[in-house]
Amino acid sequence: MKPDKPSRTALVVAGGLQLAGAHHALPADALRFGRQLLRVAYPRLAGLLRKAWFRHLCGVLERATLPGICLHFALRKQMLRRHASAALAAGCTQVVVLGAGFDTLCMELKTVRQDICCIEIDHPATQSVKRTAADAGDIDFVAGDLTQQDLAQLLAEHANFRADAFTLFVAEGLLMYMSLDAVRALFVQMATAAPHSQVAFTWFEPLADGRPGFRQRSRLIDIWLRWRGEPFLSSMARTKLAGFLSSAGFVLQNLNASSDLLDSSHIAERPIDGEYIALASAPRTAPI
Repeated sequence: MKPDKPSRTALVVAGGLQLAGAHHALPADALRFGRQLLRVAYPRLAGLLRKAWFRHLCGVLERATLPGICLHFALRKQMLRRHASAALAAGCTQVVVLGAGFDTLCMELKTVRQDICCIEIDHPATQSVKRTAADAGDIDFVAGDLTQQDLAQLLAEHANFRADAFTLFVAEGLLMYMSLDAVRALFVQMATAAPHSQVAFTWFEPLADGRPGFRQRSRLIDIWLRWRGEPFLSSMARTKLAGFLSSAGFVLQNLNASSDLLDSSHIAERPIDGEYIALASAPRTAPI
């Protein structure tokens, strides 16, 4: 992303969730908080998303570029919310969202569990916009560039972070924007920061030519991402993921596609393919 500009892909995801979420069972809190963020941070876009003609135009653009992307956004949110709920039920008391963008997970979790520590880490330019719009005084915001700064050090310097707590890290739509070496380093840093932890994350499978990306490629979107300074940089084949995680200190627990949440006999629309949702645990956290 451009150093002094908020992430535009984070804004695209937030808008896409508003387009798809109401029809695909996103939690009511997720939609409400998402609308709140957009209404304060980007009021013009929030107003347009309420217009039928604009929503129709967005649908036309989606079908012409990345068909099923908005549905994928909504379904991966559902899957990550399930992982978060299961972690809390198992005793998790700390949630750290990496590259949070306009994600509402911490805001949602705080409505049901005021006692948990929620920390969001993001690039300063994006986070400054989020903090202004969130009105969430009980969420801890840590500004940092995870491609340049050590996560374990950032957290160790944060007063409310507890290294001994059962911690859930969430990295949604983040890893593909980092080099493979940077991704490996990030997992090692998570294991170092919180040895009793889980990581819920999404990542691309490589395409036939080895490049990262959705199965339905769009030249227009690729050009836009490069122009915004947010090109896709890495991916990991499903068959290699367990070994990769093991080398970084984690055990693969679950691996899903967003389409796994759909009943194909009742849903005509299909989410775009190519990005999976995974859950990994540090060895002492993994179930026996």
